[in-house]
Amino acid sequence: MGATRASQLPDFHDDQALWSPSGSTDLIGRRVLLPRADGALADALRAAGADVDCVPLTETVIERFPRLPRDANWVIFTSPTAVQVLLDQGYDPAALGRSGVAAVGSATRRALEDAGVRVALSPTGSMTAESLAAIFPSGPGRVLLPCSALAKPTLAKALRAKDWTVVSIPTYTTQTLSDAPAGLHEAWRRGFYDAVALTSGSIAQAVSTLLGPPPERTRIVAFGSPTAAAASDLGLRVDAVAPTQDASGLVAAVIAALG
Repeated sequence: MGATRASQLPDFHDDQALWSPSGSTDLIGRRVLLPRADGALADALRAAGADVDCVPLTETVIERFPRLPRDANWVIFTSPTAVQVLLDQGYDPAALGRSGVAAVGSATRRALEDAGVRVALSPTGSMTAESLAAIFPSGPGRVLLPCSALAKPTLAKALRAKDWTVVSIPTYTTQTLSDAPAGLHEAWRRGFYDAVALTSGSIAQAVSTLLGPPPERTRIVAFGSPTAAAASDLGLRVDAVAPTQDASGLVAAVIAALG
Protein backbone atom coordinates (compact mmCIF):
# COMPACT_ATOMS: atom_id res chain seq x y z
CA MET A 1 0.00 0.00 0.00
CA GLY A 2 1.18 3.52 -0.69
CA ALA A 3 1.95 6.28 1.76
CA THR A 4 -0.88 7.90 3.66
CA ARG A 5 -1.61 11.34 5.01
CA ALA A 6 -4.62 13.12 6.45
CA SER A 7 -7.05 13.87 3.65
CA GLN A 8 -7.69 17.59 3.36
CA LEU A 9 -9.59 17.81 0.10
CA PRO A 10 -12.69 16.56 -1.64
CA ASP A 11 -12.02 13.64 -3.91
CA PHE A 12 -15.36 12.13 -4.87
CA HIS A 13 -16.18 14.98 -7.19
CA ASP A 14 -14.15 17.71 -8.82
CA ASP A 15 -12.67 20.43 -6.71
CA GLN A 16 -15.03 23.35 -7.31
CA ALA A 17 -14.46 25.44 -4.22
CA LEU A 18 -14.49 29.23 -4.41
CA TRP A 19 -13.43 30.33 -0.97
CA SER A 20 -15.18 33.67 -0.67
CA PRO A 21 -16.54 34.89 2.68
CA SER A 22 -20.32 34.85 3.05
CA GLY A 23 -20.81 38.06 5.02
CA SER A 24 -23.62 36.46 7.07
CA THR A 25 -23.76 36.20 10.88
CA ASP A 26 -26.83 33.97 11.03
CA LEU A 27 -24.97 31.02 12.57
CA ILE A 28 -24.02 32.66 15.86
CA GLY A 29 -24.32 30.09 18.64
CA ARG A 30 -24.56 27.12 16.26
CA ARG A 31 -22.14 24.19 16.39
CA VAL A 32 -21.04 22.67 13.08
CA LEU A 33 -18.98 19.53 12.52
CA LEU A 34 -16.73 19.68 9.45
CA PRO A 35 -15.16 16.20 9.00
CA ARG A 36 -12.05 17.44 7.18
CA ALA A 37 -8.98 19.52 7.88
CA ASP A 38 -9.31 23.12 8.99
CA GLY A 39 -9.10 25.74 6.28
CA ALA A 40 -10.86 28.49 4.40
CA LEU A 41 -14.21 26.70 4.25
CA ALA A 42 -14.26 26.39 8.03
CA ASP A 43 -13.23 30.03 8.26
CA ALA A 44 -16.28 31.04 6.21
CA LEU A 45 -18.58 29.17 8.58
CA ARG A 46 -16.88 30.83 11.54
CA ALA A 47 -17.26 34.22 9.87
CA ALA A 48 -21.00 33.52 9.80
CA GLY A 49 -20.90 33.01 13.58
CA ALA A 50 -20.68 29.21 13.84
CA ASP A 51 -18.51 27.27 16.27
CA VAL A 52 -16.76 24.81 13.93
CA ASP A 53 -14.97 21.59 14.85
CA CYS A 54 -12.75 20.30 12.04
CA VAL A 55 -12.17 16.58 12.57
CA PRO A 56 -10.74 14.69 9.57
CA LEU A 57 -12.23 11.22 9.21
CA THR A 58 -10.37 10.20 6.04
CA GLU A 59 -6.80 9.87 4.85
CA THR A 60 -5.20 10.18 1.44
CA VAL A 61 -3.46 7.04 0.22
CA ILE A 62 -0.92 7.31 -2.58
CA GLU A 63 -1.52 4.70 -5.28
CA ARG A 64 1.23 2.73 -7.00
CA PHE A 65 1.14 4.06 -10.53
CA PRO A 66 3.32 3.58 -13.63
CA ARG A 67 5.72 6.20 -14.88
CA LEU A 68 3.57 8.90 -16.41
CA PRO A 69 3.84 9.31 -20.20
CA ARG A 70 5.23 12.55 -21.59
CA ASP A 71 3.58 12.38 -25.02
CA ALA A 72 0.24 13.97 -24.07
CA ASN A 73 -1.01 17.14 -25.70
CA TRP A 74 -2.76 18.23 -22.50
CA VAL A 75 -2.57 17.31 -18.82
CA ILE A 76 -5.64 18.04 -16.68
CA PHE A 77 -5.75 18.30 -12.90
CA THR A 78 -9.06 18.10 -11.03
CA SER A 79 -7.82 18.51 -7.43
CA PRO A 80 -4.93 20.06 -5.51
CA THR A 81 -4.18 16.59 -4.13
CA ALA A 82 -3.43 15.30 -7.64
CA VAL A 83 -1.03 18.22 -8.10
CA GLN A 84 0.73 17.61 -4.78
CA VAL A 85 1.07 13.87 -5.36
CA LEU A 86 2.95 14.45 -8.61
CA LEU A 87 5.13 17.15 -7.09
CA ASP A 88 5.99 14.77 -4.24
CA GLN A 89 6.94 12.12 -6.81
CA GLY A 90 9.31 14.52 -8.55
CA TYR A 91 7.20 15.34 -11.60
CA ASP A 92 7.07 18.73 -13.28
CA PRO A 93 3.35 19.11 -14.15
CA ALA A 94 4.16 21.56 -16.93
CA ALA A 95 6.33 18.97 -18.71
CA LEU A 96 3.49 16.44 -19.03
CA GLY A 97 1.39 18.34 -21.57
CA ARG A 98 2.90 19.73 -24.77
CA SER A 99 -0.04 22.02 -25.49
CA GLY A 100 -0.69 23.06 -21.92
CA VAL A 101 -2.03 22.37 -18.44
CA ALA A 102 -5.73 22.64 -17.56
CA ALA A 103 -7.34 22.78 -14.13
CA VAL A 104 -10.81 22.26 -12.69
CA GLY A 105 -11.43 24.51 -9.70
CA SER A 106 -9.79 27.60 -8.30
CA ALA A 107 -7.98 25.69 -5.56
CA THR A 108 -6.45 23.34 -8.14
CA ARG A 109 -5.40 26.25 -10.30
CA ARG A 110 -3.86 27.98 -7.28
CA ALA A 111 -1.91 24.82 -6.35
CA LEU A 112 -0.44 24.68 -9.85
CA GLU A 113 0.40 28.37 -9.97
CA ASP A 114 2.01 28.16 -6.51
CA ALA A 115 4.25 25.46 -8.01
CA GLY A 116 5.22 27.80 -10.84
CA VAL A 117 3.02 26.10 -13.44
CA ARG A 118 1.17 28.24 -15.97
CA VAL A 119 -2.48 27.13 -16.31
CA ALA A 120 -3.58 27.54 -19.91
CA LEU A 121 -7.22 26.58 -19.46
CA SER A 122 -9.59 26.70 -16.48
CA PRO A 123 -13.35 27.27 -16.35
CA THR A 124 -14.99 30.11 -14.47
CA GLY A 125 -18.42 30.16 -12.87
CA SER A 126 -19.48 26.69 -11.74
CA MET A 127 -15.97 25.26 -12.26
CA THR A 128 -17.16 21.70 -12.85
CA ALA A 129 -15.82 18.91 -15.03
CA GLU A 130 -18.65 19.63 -17.41
CA SER A 131 -17.74 23.30 -17.67
CA LEU A 132 -14.11 22.45 -18.44
CA ALA A 133 -15.19 19.96 -21.10
CA ALA A 134 -17.44 22.63 -22.65
CA ILE A 135 -14.55 25.04 -23.21
CA PHE A 136 -11.95 22.39 -24.03
CA PRO A 137 -10.82 22.40 -27.68
CA SER A 138 -11.68 19.49 -29.93
CA GLY A 139 -9.17 16.71 -30.63
CA PRO A 140 -7.61 14.61 -31.89
CA GLY A 141 -4.74 14.10 -29.51
CA ARG A 142 -3.94 12.65 -26.09
CA VAL A 143 -5.01 13.98 -22.70
CA LEU A 144 -3.34 12.82 -19.50
CA LEU A 145 -5.61 12.81 -16.43
CA PRO A 146 -3.80 12.06 -13.13
CA CYS A 147 -6.71 11.63 -10.74
CA SER A 148 -8.25 10.00 -7.71
CA ALA A 149 -9.16 6.33 -7.93
CA LEU A 150 -12.63 7.50 -6.84
CA ALA A 151 -13.00 10.02 -9.65
CA LYS A 152 -16.14 9.77 -11.74
CA PRO A 153 -15.68 9.23 -15.52
CA THR A 154 -17.65 12.38 -16.41
CA LEU A 155 -14.71 14.40 -17.69
CA ALA A 156 -13.04 11.54 -19.54
CA LYS A 157 -16.29 10.67 -21.34
CA ALA A 158 -16.89 14.29 -22.36
CA LEU A 159 -13.36 14.61 -23.74
CA ARG A 160 -13.59 11.36 -25.66
CA ALA A 161 -16.77 12.73 -27.25
CA LYS A 162 -14.56 15.60 -28.50
CA ASP A 163 -12.24 13.10 -30.19
CA TRP A 164 -9.52 13.04 -27.52
CA THR A 165 -7.74 9.89 -26.36
CA VAL A 166 -7.87 10.11 -22.57
CA VAL A 167 -5.31 8.36 -20.38
CA SER A 168 -6.69 8.33 -16.83
CA ILE A 169 -4.15 7.26 -14.21
CA PRO A 170 -5.28 6.97 -10.56
CA THR A 171 -2.49 8.42 -8.43
CA TYR A 172 -4.24 8.47 -5.05
CA THR A 173 -7.38 7.45 -3.27
CA THR A 174 -9.18 8.34 -0.04
CA GLN A 175 -9.88 5.91 2.78
CA THR A 176 -11.92 6.09 5.95
CA LEU A 177 -9.86 6.13 9.15
CA SER A 178 -9.95 3.04 11.33
CA ASP A 179 -11.77 4.98 14.06
CA ALA A 180 -13.00 8.46 14.89
CA PRO A 181 -10.97 10.57 17.33
CA ALA A 182 -11.69 10.13 21.03
CA GLY A 183 -14.71 12.02 22.26
CA LEU A 184 -16.35 12.51 18.87
CA HIS A 185 -18.55 9.41 19.18
CA GLU A 186 -20.09 10.67 22.41
CA ALA A 187 -20.54 14.23 21.16
CA TRP A 188 -22.24 12.88 18.02
CA ARG A 189 -24.49 10.52 19.93
CA ARG A 190 -25.61 13.23 22.34
CA GLY A 191 -26.50 15.66 19.54
CA PHE A 192 -23.78 18.15 20.40
CA TYR A 193 -23.70 19.43 16.81
CA ASP A 194 -26.47 21.42 15.19
CA ALA A 195 -25.20 20.45 11.73
CA VAL A 196 -22.59 18.39 9.94
CA ALA A 197 -21.25 19.57 6.58
CA LEU A 198 -20.31 16.83 4.10
CA THR A 199 -17.97 18.04 1.37
CA SER A 200 -17.49 14.80 -0.58
CA GLY A 201 -18.90 11.33 -1.02
CA SER A 202 -15.89 9.80 0.71
CA ILE A 203 -16.50 12.00 3.75
CA ALA A 204 -20.16 10.97 3.75
CA GLN A 205 -18.96 7.35 3.74
CA ALA A 206 -16.62 8.04 6.65
CA VAL A 207 -19.37 9.70 8.71
CA SER A 208 -21.73 6.80 8.02
CA THR A 209 -19.09 4.19 8.87
CA LEU A 210 -17.48 5.78 11.93
CA LEU A 211 -20.35 7.75 13.48
CA GLY A 212 -23.57 6.29 12.08
CA PRO A 213 -26.85 8.15 11.52
CA PRO A 214 -27.04 11.54 13.24
CA PRO A 215 -29.44 12.30 16.08
CA GLU A 216 -32.69 13.94 15.04
CA ARG A 217 -31.52 17.44 15.96
CA THR A 218 -28.33 17.28 13.86
CA ARG A 219 -28.89 18.48 10.33
CA ILE A 220 -26.91 17.11 7.37
CA VAL A 221 -25.74 19.58 4.73
CA ALA A 222 -24.16 18.42 1.47
CA PHE A 223 -21.67 20.44 -0.55
CA GLY A 224 -23.33 19.89 -3.91
CA SER A 225 -25.57 17.31 -5.54
CA PRO A 226 -22.90 14.57 -6.06
CA THR A 227 -22.23 14.54 -2.32
CA ALA A 228 -25.95 14.64 -1.56
CA ALA A 229 -26.53 11.63 -3.81
CA ALA A 230 -23.69 9.70 -2.16
CA ALA A 231 -25.03 10.51 1.31
CA SER A 232 -28.55 9.45 0.35
CA ASP A 233 -27.23 6.18 -1.07
CA LEU A 234 -25.69 5.54 2.35
CA GLY A 235 -29.04 6.08 4.03
CA LEU A 236 -28.15 9.47 5.46
CA ARG A 237 -30.91 12.08 5.58
CA VAL A 238 -29.82 15.18 3.65
CA ASP A 239 -31.50 18.32 4.98
CA ALA A 240 -29.97 20.89 2.62
CA VAL A 241 -27.69 21.05 -0.42
CA ALA A 242 -25.40 23.99 -1.10
CA PRO A 243 -26.86 25.94 -4.07
CA THR A 244 -23.34 26.81 -5.20
CA GLN A 245 -20.15 24.92 -4.39
CA ASP A 246 -18.40 27.74 -2.64
CA ALA A 247 -18.20 29.09 0.89
CA SER A 248 -21.27 31.29 0.66
CA GLY A 249 -23.27 28.42 -0.82
CA LEU A 250 -22.37 26.12 2.06
CA VAL A 251 -23.13 28.81 4.64
CA ALA A 252 -26.51 29.41 3.00
CA ALA A 253 -27.28 25.69 3.07
CA VAL A 254 -26.39 25.39 6.76
CA ILE A 255 -28.62 28.38 7.54
CA ALA A 256 -31.45 26.84 5.52
CA ALA A 257 -31.06 23.46 7.21
CA LEU A 258 -31.20 25.02 10.65
CA GLY A 259 -34.02 27.40 9.60
